[in-house]
Amino acid sequence: MRLFDVHCHLEDESFDEDRDEVLERARKSGIVGIVTSPLDREDSIKALSLFSGNELVKISIGLDVSYYGDDGEIEGTIELILENRDEIVAIGEVGLDYRVASTGGPGKERQKEVFRRFIRLSEELDKPLVVHSLWAQRPVLRILDEEGSTRVILHAFGGKESDVKFAVSKGFFISIPTNVVRSSNVRSVAEATPLESMVLESDSPVLAPDGGRNEPSNILRSVDFLSKLKGCSPEELSDITTSNAKRVYGI
Repeated sequence: MRLFDVHCHLEDESFDEDRDEVLERARKSGIVGIVTSPLDREDSIKALSLFSGNELVKISIGLDVSYYGDDGEIEGTIELILENRDEIVAIGEVGLDYRVASTGGPGKERQKEVFRRFIRLSEELDKPLVVHSLWAQRPVLRILDEEGSTRVILHAFGGKESDVKFAVSKGFFISIPTNVVRSSNVRSVAEATPLESMVLESDSPVLAPDGGRNEPSNILRSVDFLSKLKGCSPEELSDITTSNAKRVYGI
């Protein structure tokens, strides 16, 4: 099988002791592509130093919503994206997180303002956008639609069936994480997502199938689960989702 992890965080410090072994397990499990998405400027610089020119791991530079109140972090991230436009395959993750807003982080209007900046940057550079949407699925879809976004991966999307249908109608891809094996909400999203709009992610080091540190090779487990859920073979599901991933990332 050919598998593709469209979203994870391999520069995370939890992989510092055994990153090479994690990548080797990924290769042995059939992973042919991984996109790592650092969450701040420091981690983006680390990812570039670790994975620039790597055949297996590609880089998407974005910024966690918790930093949206920091103008220096925003401008520094945009500068880094522009400097490395030929090296990266996407912009993200970026988006909205209303849980952050509810716990003293950047407010909803500030989040929307910064999100729109990244959307416009992705269109300017003709790069796909990897989108975070915790507690804010419908506002995210509304803004993406208003901005005319076309190449979008909705990372670990948790919307209702109607939200999934709207996203699919706009040509967005829905990314199903490995915790689908234990999450009824993720399972509902997967059920509503047609295979031609589905991609797969680990979101390593989080969202493991059974808790603990996650890694890309665990996508094998979600493929086995999802193929039964969607009524197809694991090979068919892996081929379709991998082709989808390569197409949206232009790989």
